[in-house]
Amino acid sequence: MMLSDWKRKNNSMTVSASQIKGLIAICITLAIIPLFSFFYRLFISYKAPLFTDQFNGSLVIEVVDKNQISEIYFVSPETSAHQLLEKAGIGEFSAKDFRLDDGMKITIDSDSRGDDIIVAKIEADKRLALGMPLDINKVNEDALLLISGIGEVTAKKILDLRSKLGRFRNIEQLMEIKGIKEKKLAKFRKYLYVEKQKKSQA
Repeated sequence: MMLSDWKRKNNSMTVSASQIKGLIAICITLAIIPLFSFFYRLFISYKAPLFTDQFNGSLVIEVVDKNQISEIYFVSPETSAHQLLEKAGIGEFSAKDFRLDDGMKITIDSDSRGDDIIVAKIEADKRLALGMPLDINKVNEDALLLISGIGEVTAKKILDLRSKLGRFRNIEQLMEIKGIKEKKLAKFRKYLYVEKQKKSQA
């Protein structure tokens, strides 16, 4: 094949006007999308509510308001209950202020006499979902069954051993149960702990 024939054949490929218009439309669309995204972020900004960002050393607190709506808050250890409730827009309370504890659940109970504050612990399923371990001396069978690697038999053995000991002094005592060795215990450490007993003042 001669060079002139090859040129003639390849020159026969042409682009129609409608194809050119289509390419221009695609290029314009691709140019507009980033521009639209830029202006959208510029004029519409999202601000996270107070105390909803987790940070190192934060306390995890659940608050259930008058309408039974539950929210999780992350606060600094210096924050008091009244400070949290006021800044989160839940209200001001005449009840005595108190120090917050990690894993605390505060429920606002409304009745004819006004608002009252009920303090408890966050439920086991929520604690585990938040990456918070459970106190092995307070946990029940249902909560133990939520933990990976613990079935009905192991859960019963843990509760039986706790009953026999009175309370666990340390997590290593779980190794007294047949089938729980160091490797399995290492997995349980992520989910279970022994809460230190507070010294009673005379």
